[in-house]
Amino acid sequence: MKSRSKFFAGKCLCTAITVRLPEKVTDVGVCHCAMCRRWNSGPWMSFQVPEAEITGKPLAVYRSSAFAERGFCARCGSHIFHRPQDGPELAISAGLFDFRDQYIAREICFDDKPPFYEFVAESERRTTASMAREWLPRLLKRRVARWLSGS
Repeated sequence: MKSRSKFFAGKCLCTAITVRLPEKVTDVGVCHCAMCRRWNSGPWMSFQVPEAEITGKPLAVYRSSAFAERGFCARCGSHIFHRPQDGPELAISAGLFDFRDQYIAREICFDDKPPFYEFVAESERRTTASMAREWLPRLLKRRVARWLSGS
């Protein structure tokens, strides 16, 4: 059985918010969508870690769309996470951690990437439409289930 006593911690800029990962993650996902670029002033880089533990205050959560919300430190403004409102997925900001061996594994909404920046990484690249085909049925099914259960 795997021990949970070892963890990897990252912190926001002011150190008020801590994110603990059950294992080291180095494969970074990059989102080029307009909403992430507006939130981050550039592409947003994250790890997918549903088991991450977020502690500390003042954590603020903003409902950024009909299906998702974003968390940030209300003191320093550091971006902490993005997650669907209905589901276990959790994307954690890669910049909270000092892992020197991070690499870009995938870029999503690649067709929304503006022409003024480019990554040299050889990564999987997904379009906005391919992401929508994958995620919309899943999110709608969860929303309907929540609606039918009355919660």
